[in-house]
Amino acid sequence: MKKLFFLVALLSPFMGLTQDHTTFYCGQLSAQRRLFHHHAGAEGECRMNQEILEEYTRLYTENEENQRGGGQQIYIIPVVFHIIHQGGAENIVDSQVFEAIDILNRDYRKLNSDTALIVDAFQDIAADCGIEFRLATLDPNGECTSGINRISSDLTFTGDDPAMKELSYWPRNSYLNIWVCATISDGVAGFSNLPGNVASNWAASEDGIVIRSDYVGSSGTSSTLRSRSLTHEVGHWLNLYHPWGGSNEPGLADNCDMTDYVDDTPQTIGWTSCNLTGASCGSTLDNVQNYMEYSYCSRMFTEGQRIRMRAALTSNTAQRNQLWTTANLQETGVSNPPLCVAQFDVNMTSVCVGDSVYFTDASYHNVSEWTWDFGDGATLSGNDPLIHKNPVHQYNTPGVYSVTLQVSNGSQDLTTTETSFMTVLDTAMIQSPFVEGFEGVWPGDHWMGVNSNGDETWEITPSAHYSGDRCLKLRNYSIDSGNTDELYTATFDMTGADTIFISYKWAYANRTSTTDDKFRISASGDCGNSWVIRKLRKGTTNLPTATATNSQFTPANTDDWSGEIMALNNVDWYNDRFRVKFDFTGLGGNNFYLDDINIYASGVSGVYQPEPLFLFNVYPNPSSENMTLELGYLNQDKITVELYNATGQLCSTIYSGAVNAGKQQITIPDQPAGLYNLVLRKDGHTAVQKLIFE
Repeated sequence: MKKLFFLVALLSPFMGLTQDHTTFYCGQLSAQRRLFHHHAGAEGECRMNQEILEEYTRLYTENEENQRGGGQQIYIIPVVFHIIHQGGAENIVDSQVFEAIDILNRDYRKLNSDTALIVDAFQDIAADCGIEFRLATLDPNGECTSGINRISSDLTFTGDDPAMKELSYWPRNSYLNIWVCATISDGVAGFSNLPGNVASNWAASEDGIVIRSDYVGSSGTSSTLRSRSLTHEVGHWLNLYHPWGGSNEPGLADNCDMTDYVDDTPQTIGWTSCNLTGASCGSTLDNVQNYMEYSYCSRMFTEGQRIRMRAALTSNTAQRNQLWTTANLQETGVSNPPLCVAQFDVNMTSVCVGDSVYFTDASYHNVSEWTWDFGDGATLSGNDPLIHKNPVHQYNTPGVYSVTLQVSNGSQDLTTTETSFMTVLDTAMIQSPFVEGFEGVWPGDHWMGVNSNGDETWEITPSAHYSGDRCLKLRNYSIDSGNTDELYTATFDMTGADTIFISYKWAYANRTSTTDDKFRISASGDCGNSWVIRKLRKGTTNLPTATATNSQFTPANTDDWSGEIMALNNVDWYNDRFRVKFDFTGLGGNNFYLDDINIYASGVSGVYQPEPLFLFNVYPNPSSENMTLELGYLNQDKITVELYNATGQLCSTIYSGAVNAGKQQITIPDQPAGLYNLVLRKDGHTAVQKLIFE
């Protein structure tokens, strides 16, 4: 037989399959080179460690090969997931991690229902490996944890870089480390080193599994087809090779001369398709349904693989034998998880009257009873998970409500209250036109923000503005990369509209190294139950308005600003539940500023604004006396100038007639102090500017 190369960092190409069964092959040689590059002289040491483990495995197999199935000791492995993300789809939800753990336990205990589909030739040797996986409930410092650790870093896009693992690593003699990332070079789905490769102390921080976020679990960003990726990778972590040996290239004739050191896995060239009658190295049927194959129909480990993995767990190579000890299961909180945290999530924090909110209990661990107080006088209490764990509650009265959850595990109770947590809106709270220059009370009744990360968020600043004295600022310079801050309006009455318009001014500068910060504007016609993105601005293209700087950016004058008018057409939005959302995702860029937001529609108040064929400006603003009207692009054109109050009512027609470009003195009729709209009309086109009367 050919000599098996022990120094391989085995990746998981079989799990790189997409729905059309495209196989992504992995780069074992590049992974091996990375390991040796970072640790000079590692090759010989790795070879020796792997040979020591192989000799131990040989002796273990001789002693244990007849211990099959029932009566075997169950080895429990504490697990931590390090989710490396930048706020995108790679920041998978907890439920995908829970699914991944469930799938591991199902596959390693032979509880998967598709064992019934295993071909007859291998039914008798399909193994219950007696290995289980549980999320840690205590971290290395003895503090409570969910076993899911989230870290924001752009290294999520270079999952094969050892620096990514260094962002978060827990001792490998206590935890199986699994790093979840967005991408790995060459289209690889995941990889793990063999125990012998990382047995030495210098390699401890690289011991574990790296896997793409879209290969975790079976829902969300992943799929059923990809759900066995982690099963495959854990097999490598427990010293299993591919059935054809130590190569990452299935389908080669030479693979028939290699070995995976397991007697009951037939020699094979390896498969990237589900040929259940394949006999690639002679007359013996191939075990195409093996979890360590590259096929997309894996359903089993063999008894020989079971013994080999259990040998790895009882060996001191890479400290695997310390993971399942009674002492470690207690130290990692696996054997008796404490009730650590009472917390919950919701699908929305602002809804309209009559809408239902979906609450999700995110408390841990071992919660057995729930008591909810929804803040509007309604409560729910009980121990039926189907009813009380994740309730749905309908809010029928406008207001701002606190929500309280008390959880119990039978011996401990914990309570959490989120103050002013749910905002229940009435319909038609804002009339068109709506003008916001951030000069008044903030946030008032028309705005609400979501700062889920608890860091810097939207704030009023007097240090910058396009007009007036203030604007809205997001201190993105100081925000952790990947965090998103949201800003929502209340409901608009757009009943009868035929076009909705949004105009705004913004200012943003990159740092000297370009970053891909994102600013989005979304619209909803159902009070925020669903959103449609109508504008996306990115730091690499159409977001910057000023010269990049590594200092905190503040716009110096109007030249550092830009503006846009958007026309929205969607019949589903022409109702009294229309809302607008502005959100910004920081990815290492600079500060962002927002000013002069106008939201209005034709067909509602008659005020609308496509791209104007003229320009106008009014100053001073605010003012308590007369103002100057400055006009552009006009030559004896007939115009009408009207004044509307904040509710859209016409207060006065100030001017009607022909006019040239230039400055015109206008007399403002006596009006109470407050916010107004000055509307200029010409040939069916309209422009709006906010005015503040003091």
